[in-house]
Amino acid sequence: MKFWSQLGERELDLQVRVTGTHLDVDADGRALAADVAPLPGGEVYSLLIDGRVHEVAVEEEGGAIFVTLHGQRHRVLVKHPLEKTLREVRHAAPTASGETIESPIPGLVVAIKVKVGDTVAAGQAVAVVEAMKMQNELAATVGGVVETIFVSERQTVESGAKLVRLKA
Repeated sequence: MKFWSQLGERELDLQVRVTGTHLDVDADGRALAADVAPLPGGEVYSLLIDGRVHEVAVEEEGGAIFVTLHGQRHRVLVKHPLEKTLREVRHAAPTASGETIESPIPGLVVAIKVKVGDTVAAGQAVAVVEAMKMQNELAATVGGVVETIFVSERQTVESGAKLVRLKA
C-alpha cells in the first residue's frame, strides 16, 4: 500500500507491506521492519523494531489519527499520494484571477502580515503559521491585491485552511 503522511511539517511518502503481524515500511527510501502485537486495553500496540520494544497508542478523534509514542502525542495525516500531487499542482499554478494562500500544515496563526487592500508582490510573506515550535512564513506565489483574510492571529488552523485570498 502506498500512502502520503504528514506529521507536523514533516512529509513522507510511505510504502507499507503487511505480512501477518510483520510490517515492512519504506519511508522516503528508509527501510523499517517491525513486528506488531496488540496489547490489552484498546488501540495500543507493541512494536519490535531492531530488537527494541516500543509501545504505541493509536486513536482516531474527529476524523484525525493521533499516535502516542514515548509519551508524546502526535497528529498524523495519512492520505493517498494523489492528494499530495494535486496539492502541489494547485499551489504551483495560481490562476490569472488571483491565488489563495493556504496553510500547508495544522498550526497556530501567529501573524497576518497584510490587510485587505494591500498590494502584495510575488514571494512576499502574507502570514506566519507555527507548528511544533517552528514558525513557517507563507508567501504569495504570484502576488496581487489582498481581497480577503480568512483567519485572525492566534487562531488554530488545519492543514489546507484558507488564510489569505489575493486578486490579480
